[in-house]
Amino acid sequence: MVLLFIALPLLCKYRLRPNILGVSAQSYGGLLPYILLTRPCDQARSFAEALTLRGVAVQNIVIDPILKIEAVAAPFDFAPIQGLLITSANAVAHLPADLVGSNLPAYCVGEATTRAAIKRGLTARHMGATAQGLCAAVGHENPTGPLLHLRGAHTTLDIAHHFQGTRINLQNLVTYQQIEQTLKHETYQMLQSAGRVVLPIFSPRSARLLCGLDLDWTGHIAVAISQAVSKPCRMAGFGEVIVSPKPNTVSMLDVTTPLMAAKSG
Repeated sequence: MVLLFIALPLLCKYRLRPNILGVSAQSYGGLLPYILLTRPCDQARSFAEALTLRGVAVQNIVIDPILKIEAVAAPFDFAPIQGLLITSANAVAHLPADLVGSNLPAYCVGEATTRAAIKRGLTARHMGATAQGLCAAVGHENPTGPLLHLRGAHTTLDIAHHFQGTRINLQNLVTYQQIEQTLKHETYQMLQSAGRVVLPIFSPRSARLLCGLDLDWTGHIAVAISQAVSKPCRMAGFGEVIVSPKPNTVSMLDVTTPLMAAKSG
């Protein structure tokens, strides 16, 4: 009952939709683990809703973001820019007003980010599943520049530096920042006493922040979106580290859902 009380207020007040299976995950039998979502709140809420549609019970989902996304004022002369590189949905959400409806070509990572960019009035194409894949695709196309990478203050790949010394003229523009958050006391209690907890982890920075906490991870499972995310989890001593076959949300759901439907212990 205590953990049920913890889970509900941390769900960022998202509206639960009926799940397509018509039954809760508890109906599969046995005591279930908890799932802790530490993504920024909007993204965590979306992932939680997707889990419930797959039959995971809402009382087994806890949202406690370890990162908060905030806009950064980014004055910039966009007139010369011939194309954009977008590697995250956060960059689309914080698209500078001058670029909304501009129809500029946008080379994107991920299909969901591509769709979001199209809705904001960009001529967007899905060019890769990762930033490295995007760089390879853009390098092959060798587009006319200058190009602009819209990014957060923290990034796994400095794309402007990657193309330095090549024919591709590309600059960085930071439009948002990822601010570290302290986990709630109730979340610490859950991780220390609730038995097995499943943590889907979507970025190397989130992994590093989580793994830097003074916690014993041996009883818990990390679901990593990439090998880069899995490395700090293995070093921190997670009881099990599972790497998603593909670096996208659907693949993360495919890996996480069966863990939530299985008996713990």
